[in-house]
Amino acid sequence: DEYVRPLQVMLASLFRYETGSVDVYLLYSRITPENRKKISLCIEKAGARLIEVPVADDFFQNAPIRCHFSKEMYYRVLCSEALPVTLDRILYLDADILIRGSLRQLYEMDFQGKTLIGVIDMIQIRYFQKDYQAHKAELGLSEEDVYINSGVLLINLVKMREWNVWQDFIVQLEEKREVLQFPDQDLINIIFRGEIGVAEEIYNYPTIILTASSRLQWLMKGWIREKPLIVHYQCRSKPWHTDYIGKYYFEYQRYLRKIQDRKERTIFRWKHLRSYTLEMTVGFFRVGIRSVKNCFRKKRGRYGKDRCDHSGL
Repeated sequence: DEYVRPLQVMLASLFRYETGSVDVYLLYSRITPENRKKISLCIEKAGARLIEVPVADDFFQNAPIRCHFSKEMYYRVLCSEALPVTLDRILYLDADILIRGSLRQLYEMDFQGKTLIGVIDMIQIRYFQKDYQAHKAELGLSEEDVYINSGVLLINLVKMREWNVWQDFIVQLEEKREVLQFPDQDLINIIFRGEIGVAEEIYNYPTIILTASSRLQWLMKGWIREKPLIVHYQCRSKPWHTDYIGKYYFEYQRYLRKIQDRKERTIFRWKHLRSYTLEMTVGFFRVGIRSVKNCFRKKRGRYGKDRCDHSGL
């Protein structure tokens, strides 16, 4: 239920660019009838069709859960078994994303014999390179093996039905349980090793920024270079949280405010303004301190060199 509102935002952004016939398959187990009605109205308003696919609540009951994830993250591996056999492909989308353009080209992409198409998890490569390679090794993947983020997946259902995905999932889950960091994502990359095609990063662009100073730098110039079609809010803090300070916040808010009442919008803005002001103040302070330290290091190095030169005379 907590992801119903983000799902509404994601769908609203999707339907802004996809105006043709769209079928939305909702795999769920713990969404109340009231919230399912909200989702249905959002989809019907856009002229699309909702197909509900209930999943037994005891599915994945004993599967490992990490951080802010829930057991629903595993539902994407059920696509080949839970969805109609008349479907030959499906585009899986997480709820915590924002669509910024047509996804028709992605949806019609040639599989070239692969079972999945996804975007390489650039967060791990950019920020955690050493840990990333070590984790791949723990999973039994080589450095050359593709490791994708599971938030956006184009799935070849025809090819996937040839696999015994459920059995492979159970086997790998028991074997790798202790080393799984991003459980569903890790398992998908293990099971479909060698069967994964790669799409451009514009189709699953991460918003995570790890430091206040890097946030400041991005706000000043980073947005000019980026033109993603799918923005993925991968970090624990999300743009529907008042403490979120990151990329594509205001664009997300334009959609979110349409489904908030007036009182909720006002409270949310004040709380976020407080967090934003504090974060930017810290960012400026840290950048200033770093600049002063660098200046002193340069001076110390120059004077130190002079003293060494004189002592040698």
